[in-house]
Amino acid sequence: MSPEDKSQKRVEKLFSELEQIANQPPAAGGSQPGKNMPPPIIGDTPASPLVSENTTGVSAEIDALVQRIIDLEAQLEKSEMRAVMAEVKLTAEKETQSQEQQVQLASTIIYEKEKVGYAYRGENVQSIQSIQLPSEELYQVVKTPLTASGEVIGEIKVTPPEKNNWTEEEERLTNAVAQQASLQIQNLRLLAATERARAEAQAATRQFTHENWEAFLDGIRNSERIGYQYDQAAVEPFMALAPAEHDYRETVQVLDEHIGNLFIKAAPTHPLTDEDKTMISSIARQISQQVESLRLLADASRARADAEEATRRLSRESWQSYAQRAQTTLGYIYDSMQVTPLKESSNIENISFVQPLTVRGEAIGQIAMANMENVSKEAAELTEAIAERVSAQLERLRLTEEIEKRAAELATVATLSTATSTVLNPEELLQQVVNLTKERFNLYHVQVYLADDSWHTLLLTAGSGDTGKQMIMSGSAIPMGKKELLISRAALERKALISNDVRKEASYQVNPILPDTRSEMAIPMISGDKVLGIFNVQSDIVGYFSEEDANIYTTLATQVGVSLQNARLYAEQSETVAQLRELDRLKSSFLANMSHELRTPLNSILGFADVMLEELDGPLTDNMRNDLGLIYKNGQHLLHLINDVLDMAKIESGKMNLNVEKFNLQEIIEEVTSITAPLASEKNLSLFIERDSDHEVDIYADKIRIRQVMINLINNAIKFTEKGKISIHAMREDNHVLISVKDTGIGIPHDQLESVFQEFTQVDTSTTRKVGGTGLGLPISRRLIEMHGGRLWAESTGVNGEGSIFYVFLPIEAKIKEETEKAKKVK
Repeated sequence: MSPEDKSQKRVEKLFSELEQIANQPPAAGGSQPGKNMPPPIIGDTPASPLVSENTTGVSAEIDALVQRIIDLEAQLEKSEMRAVMAEVKLTAEKETQSQEQQVQLASTIIYEKEKVGYAYRGENVQSIQSIQLPSEELYQVVKTPLTASGEVIGEIKVTPPEKNNWTEEEERLTNAVAQQASLQIQNLRLLAATERARAEAQAATRQFTHENWEAFLDGIRNSERIGYQYDQAAVEPFMALAPAEHDYRETVQVLDEHIGNLFIKAAPTHPLTDEDKTMISSIARQISQQVESLRLLADASRARADAEEATRRLSRESWQSYAQRAQTTLGYIYDSMQVTPLKESSNIENISFVQPLTVRGEAIGQIAMANMENVSKEAAELTEAIAERVSAQLERLRLTEEIEKRAAELATVATLSTATSTVLNPEELLQQVVNLTKERFNLYHVQVYLADDSWHTLLLTAGSGDTGKQMIMSGSAIPMGKKELLISRAALERKALISNDVRKEASYQVNPILPDTRSEMAIPMISGDKVLGIFNVQSDIVGYFSEEDANIYTTLATQVGVSLQNARLYAEQSETVAQLRELDRLKSSFLANMSHELRTPLNSILGFADVMLEELDGPLTDNMRNDLGLIYKNGQHLLHLINDVLDMAKIESGKMNLNVEKFNLQEIIEEVTSITAPLASEKNLSLFIERDSDHEVDIYADKIRIRQVMINLINNAIKFTEKGKISIHAMREDNHVLISVKDTGIGIPHDQLESVFQEFTQVDTSTTRKVGGTGLGLPISRRLIEMHGGRLWAESTGVNGEGSIFYVFLPIEAKIKEETEKAKKVK
């Protein structure tokens, strides 16, 4: 019985029971209705209130229950109808899928969409693209995320019925369903990815098999079609596409790739049965496996033969190159008495037996026996064994010689790199490189051409030996665009080029200075993306250079290019430094001369102004005294500026001399305070020496220059302080003394604490315009303190009102001698 029939019977049974309950009145006292109970009283007789009330409540509940069951029955009928329709639709889809299955197998795999979603409403599951979802603003929608490996891959949205409220239990149930759905979706994704990867691997394998069989049956090494026929008597070739008559055909496949057919012609008296066809299919599978094994074996044999051929070719070329480069005898004669070299003029007659010397199947020489009438089998076998041993030993010696040669070349490259890295003159560097290369590599000639981009030519800059000097004196140059020349072509192609027989080159012309050149190699020297020049090496042996040599010389040329670029940069920097030093010297000389020329007339102006102010030439009016006072004041200011410029020029030129003497530091500080006090009073600033300052410190220094430094520091503090105070403090620290000048001015930004000690620099432009000055006071002060062997620095928070502190750290005994020697070394 189907589930639908069972559901229908259950509904009918439920209806019958409800009708029985509805027809029976409730018993008093809450007893259950029974078969022997009297029927209910119907008519005008009034029932008791309790019975009437119970009957009404039960009837209402039964009516509601009946109506609910009727609704359920209607939904059940609709569900059955939908199930039938879905089954019909599913059957049709299966038929369609079975028809399209062959096409889908051959088609490209289509990956899943970026967004996939389904909606379950009522009893239907539909794609979210084909229906209209309810608005989340009008309905209560509960969202639960779908997660996989900690990442959100989707969400479940549940819209409960309008009359039902969402409970916590239903929310937990939704979360559990979301977790299960997430796991299932992830599993399906992994399964789909696995299936897709397997399909792609199978497709690639089929393509690989197809290409291999096409390459195997290429019509050159194998015919494009291979076939055989067996007629119970013999096996004969069969080249036709198919036999004229056959009863059954079975395909021969390798990894689903069709590679051939098996045709069967049955005997007239014995037609093929199903068992025969099954056996033929099995035979076809065995044939496909055997044929694929044979093809793989043939491919492996062919690859091995190619490798052996490449090895033989390498051996042949290596021995040919070795024979061309070898400068020793390549043959010897043994006459039972002695071993003598075999010369080209030697004429050997009556050769009785020849045994070749072979290395990897390639003949590299031979052993010949002369004047032997009969060569026995034992002698021939012995000669063959000796030849085998000699061949192996010769190959080992050649390889050892090659390895030693490469090791020596690499060591030479390292030596050249070390030597060139210490040479900073470009011409000396290149000359040293060509001489060392010719000597260490045993070459005929080495030369270097440098590129001149302005003339688009390669100029000979360095050459080995007297020959190179002679060619440089003649001004040898090669146009870059002349492609027929090896050197020009190497510059254009930016790679090493070899000519192992220059006399066979169409454009070759004998150089009378280098008549014995036979092999030549040109290597570009490249730095970054620029060709600096060409490194050219020549040999008097034909076939001297190989590709391995090109790699070695390319490494050497690269190192030379880097060293050349460094030498050029160093030369440019040295020239720039020399020019700057000369400019600095001229500037200092100019400033010193101009300062003297300006100070002489200025002193005269100040002297005459002082005489007039003292009224030695007669009485002055108030206006005249005021004007003369301004002249004297500004003249003094100008004199200070000129003195600063002159001091800086003397310091930079090393002509500043210090006169060391012993004096009390406190006396200098008090003297400076009295000199600068009027300037502080004009701005209502408090200028004082701190009480705990050390009054007993005696130092050995230039008294005038220390006074000048202290005046500069205090004047600076007064200029940049609008209100507040300026304090001075001195304290001895072992063999040094620390002096500080603290103000409450505008302060110095942290990033400008060092720049204020540079020439012609102040805190900012606006302040410079306000207070004036050349910006030489602090630089001169630092230089003077450093000449004493001390230090001068500043500290400040950069906050206006907190000011700055300038520190002077001096040794008790000035170290003037050391500083003077240091200044001479710098100069």
